[in-house]
Amino acid sequence: MKKIFFYLFTILTTNLIAQPTNYYESCLGLSGDALRAELHNIINDHQSFSYTTTKTILREADEDYNNPANILLVYTGNSIDKFDFASNFEPDFWNREHVWPKSHGDFDAGDPFEVPAYSDAHNLKPVDHSMNTLRGEKDFDMGGNIALNGNIETECYTTTNTFEPRDEVKGDIARIILYMDLRYEGGIGEPNLVAVDGLTTYPNPQIGSLSTLLQWHEQDPPDAFEKRRNDVIFKWQGNRNPFIDYPQFVEYIFSEDPQNNPIDITNVTLNPEDLEGGQTFTITANVLSSINCPTQSVTLNYGNSWWDTTNNITMIANNNGEYECEIPGQPYNTMFCYSITATICDEVTQTFFGSEVIPPYPFEGIITPIADIQGGVEFSPYEGQSVNTTGIVTGAFANSFYLQDGAEPWSGIYIYSGSALPEIGDSIIVSGEISEFCWDGSPCDCASCGGAGVTEIYQPEDIYIISNNNPLPEPILVTSGEALSEQYEGVLIKMNNVECVSEANGFGVWGVNDGSGMCGIHNTPDGYEHDYQIGEVYNITGIVTSTFDEWKVDLRMASDVESGPDTTPPYIINHECYQVGGSYYIYLFFNEEINTDYVNMPNNFLVIGGDIQTINMDTFDPTKVIISMDNVTSNSFIVNVFEMLDISENSAENIFYQFNCDFDLSVKEIDHSFKIFPNPNEGDFLIEIYEQESEILIFDVQGKLVLDAQLKAGLHKINIQNSGFYYVKINDHFSSLIVK
Repeated sequence: MKKIFFYLFTILTTNLIAQPTNYYESCLGLSGDALRAELHNIINDHQSFSYTTTKTILREADEDYNNPANILLVYTGNSIDKFDFASNFEPDFWNREHVWPKSHGDFDAGDPFEVPAYSDAHNLKPVDHSMNTLRGEKDFDMGGNIALNGNIETECYTTTNTFEPRDEVKGDIARIILYMDLRYEGGIGEPNLVAVDGLTTYPNPQIGSLSTLLQWHEQDPPDAFEKRRNDVIFKWQGNRNPFIDYPQFVEYIFSEDPQNNPIDITNVTLNPEDLEGGQTFTITANVLSSINCPTQSVTLNYGNSWWDTTNNITMIANNNGEYECEIPGQPYNTMFCYSITATICDEVTQTFFGSEVIPPYPFEGIITPIADIQGGVEFSPYEGQSVNTTGIVTGAFANSFYLQDGAEPWSGIYIYSGSALPEIGDSIIVSGEISEFCWDGSPCDCASCGGAGVTEIYQPEDIYIISNNNPLPEPILVTSGEALSEQYEGVLIKMNNVECVSEANGFGVWGVNDGSGMCGIHNTPDGYEHDYQIGEVYNITGIVTSTFDEWKVDLRMASDVESGPDTTPPYIINHECYQVGGSYYIYLFFNEEINTDYVNMPNNFLVIGGDIQTINMDTFDPTKVIISMDNVTSNSFIVNVFEMLDISENSAENIFYQFNCDFDLSVKEIDHSFKIFPNPNEGDFLIEIYEQESEILIFDVQGKLVLDAQLKAGLHKINIQNSGFYYVKINDHFSSLIVK
């Protein structure tokens, strides 16, 4: 079985947190500069994402656990809809706060080597627009006047130079700042950030006040919300905030004379090694002390999550001098989380953390496809029978959810649980009896009650979650007139260009029509309630169902209702100019997502003011086009796009856009001591070094190093696995390379 072991060396008891295998193992026994260096190495190489993607990360990381449809705003504690985001700071919407301001370190997304600090989710928090503006680039410190969110008083305080957050997040803010100090130490394309004890001025890569931040760290230790956030960001980026996992790391790094822990917990063993659900097992461990002080106690805490390790067992020394205890059988398909804490004289403690995956029970039943359960008819041929079926959860509500195993008619089913529910995107196996749910609100024989019945599994016997975050089946495109039919019962559908033609009835159902027939749209109180307007046109996604003798489409989330149709042709709304040595880059931003084929079309772009080298669509932003240029003779440019289509096939011809850049035209193109060919290529290319041995560095568009090699003079073959836009650095010289 896969085991997860990691150590915590501390002189105080600690909160528990899940971490990957041996994540901090190399830090055992370290403190001061040595510990800092090792922690930096552990968290340094993280996966960077586009700034756009960080919205998705924050929607998960800062989710309001009391209302999963909402997100918690850091400075006010307000809980608002996850999808009420506005980059232009609209009231009652949220935006992203750089806790370490990007101006304190100049890590704005300013060149093709996008600085990881700019989009590091550990440093980003959702915030009210006015609080984002009010905090600005201020240092963190105590005191000042009450901060106003619009006209509403908050629990924050501010001066002209400082900002004090509310008590509940003071520690959160401190640990973010300390993380940024630790993570960014001036690597390639990265700032060297330093938390200092005093007020700072930007653009210096510093922020204060360190002594206040350390005080906040002590006063407000990590809570379950902060720990879960750390886990979510780790899932995305692949790195953690060590000061959340082990708060005492702050003392070990920042104290003047840190002391190593004298206790060592070794040879932790589970017997039997391969666990099964419900199986009793034994844990043993050796406890050694480097000082002459007897062991006072060894205890083990355990549970099936790191938030609830409340079961406590005293470990007893056996005849071999080991400490051991017996653990009762654990549930199938869970994580067994545990900690061993040894205490010696003067209440000095050491804690060992570990976890064990308890495998799911082997499923031996027969899986019945949902289409067979539906039977292609109004009433299921399996009514009254127990079945096992599997699929992806497409919608989840207060006490029920929908399951779908394909993207065809008859592929969905409604499940009433009334208990703990899976989440959208979960792949599950569900077992239970098939019934028909009728308009009178109870399971019944719909053949006799005359209502429109919904085939369902009522109060399933078992729900087995196979995996999470799976892609959903593609919604079936239908007209409003054909949507409400038995074949789409429980199925995810989409209707384009439907007009709102009637207000909601007493059950929250409002009507739309695309000319083919009326369709009811259900504002679900535990799903999504749209503020519709008569006469507006929408694109609507949802799940077809029937209750109270009425067919309708259940709304799940805000993104289920889009404004439509799109009749606006594409056009350029903004630009950005960047320079790397003698290479020049122009970013063009369109008003909407554009057709990639027209970006790749030869000679479709003309730039007056320089020669086009390459044109590429941004990997993460489909509204953004990147143009690399040379032979730039002026800072005044005119772009002519001869033809462009958006994804709705709206066409525009001869798009003209005039703008200015602030390029340093005194920079001369460097005569390279190397040659790269062919360019573009299909993955394999050659580098010819003309002179002495040189270091070759290759970066992707996010600034992540993908190759670091020493090449001697001569011809060398290089392979790049993934397609895209790459940069090659040889010594101090930059050149662009397209790899397709």
